[in-house]
Amino acid sequence: MPFGAGKKIIQKNFAGLAIHDNFLYFVELDEDGEVARKTSVALPEGCVINGSIKDFRMLEEGFKSLQKKTGKIRQPVTIGLPTSDTVIRRPLSFPRMSIEDIRSTIDLNFEEYFTSRTDTVFDAIIIKTPADSNDKDKVSVLAATTKKSLVDKVLEIAKRSDIPPGAIEPLNFAMLRAVPEIKDGLCIFADNHDIIATWEGYGIFFRTLNKLSSLQDILNTIQFIGTQYRHVQVNNIVLANIDLQLSEDARMSVTSIDNPFYAAMGLALREDPESGLDLRPAEYIELERRRYSFNPNRLILWGLLAGFLMMSAGTITYAFLMNYRIREDIEDMQSNVSTLTIKRQELEKENAKLEKRRQHTEQILEFLKNDMPVLEVLNAIEVNVKDGIKYDNADFTKGLLGGVTVVIDGKARGDKEIIAMSEGLKESGLFDSVMIPFSQKDQLQRKVFKMILKVKDIMVTRTEGTAHGK
Repeated sequence: MPFGAGKKIIQKNFAGLAIHDNFLYFVELDEDGEVARKTSVALPEGCVINGSIKDFRMLEEGFKSLQKKTGKIRQPVTIGLPTSDTVIRRPLSFPRMSIEDIRSTIDLNFEEYFTSRTDTVFDAIIIKTPADSNDKDKVSVLAATTKKSLVDKVLEIAKRSDIPPGAIEPLNFAMLRAVPEIKDGLCIFADNHDIIATWEGYGIFFRTLNKLSSLQDILNTIQFIGTQYRHVQVNNIVLANIDLQLSEDARMSVTSIDNPFYAAMGLALREDPESGLDLRPAEYIELERRRYSFNPNRLILWGLLAGFLMMSAGTITYAFLMNYRIREDIEDMQSNVSTLTIKRQELEKENAKLEKRRQHTEQILEFLKNDMPVLEVLNAIEVNVKDGIKYDNADFTKGLLGGVTVVIDGKARGDKEIIAMSEGLKESGLFDSVMIPFSQKDQLQRKVFKMILKVKDIMVTRTEGTAHGK
């Protein structure tokens, strides 16, 4: 079923959180019904407009601020949705049957009572109305609906804020529990956004306003109720946090409530799940029911499993020890394999180095075979490499039109050493020119330089090659 019918969690809630106007009001009761703690938090401007949630990010900020003020909240909290975010149908008349059957009937014919079934959740309860005494074979039902996506977001925000959510109720329905003055006969309850007609404490007509502007709104509601139930009269008007004056000839008593926490108090007084609405999705309620429910079959199965485990303790222990020893042997073998693998990788690296050196030696020998003046040039370079200078390699290149060029890449302590090396090479008589196109510093502040030597033509015989220095 796509609603909470027949899936109520038998669990008392003694805490309520009302999203009321642009505030969050929280009330927690003790087991005697006395207020244990209460607090309120102002929501950012624009979070709730005209009794409807507009910004869920701001709402989450408010929930988290409230949780910081209250501290740890252990018991499920009944959350009241703003009145414009819910729709409460005028009482429906059904043949006398169970509330589960009534909910199923409403679900099958949903669009006869509300709008589209898409993205909606609803709940219904049996109430009393002045018309019930006329037909004992029928019952009156109050049904409410809201968007499923809205409820999902509120539940997620509550959980992320460490506020355990209980039921989700329309605020204008729940607040009536906190008003004892409406328990007798036909009464009118009004606050800044709602006008509600009640019969013996049950809401039988709900009117939502952006803001109650005048006494005429209440009088119009009384006149409408009079046309629906002609045989009863309104005997009391309850005004919550508003200041309106009735004329003395109105012949109705007026009671004022000056307490901003009355809506949260009504949510906290939700003791019997069957007497309240719950707009949480059915799948969520089912998960909660399983979480808290007692299942004797499951207990028996767990008992049998525990007995089996106890009877098999010896065999299991022996198997565990053997398995432990096998695992140790496997771990030792894996360790040996890992060590051998590392050694193999090291040998492969060493072989690669030796292969590189072999190629280097073969290149030098090739130069010697080709009668290129490698030895004379290398000797001249070695003679002029003094302390504070080091060269990485000397590349010999023969040009297309003849001539041999030697390029030296090296590092030196400073410019002085580089200049001394270049002067020495010039004086060796082997080179037509010695050039230093650039030098720069490395991370160790050493001079990194490149030196280009043009070998005299009389020393060049043939081919080209490369010799690497130290």
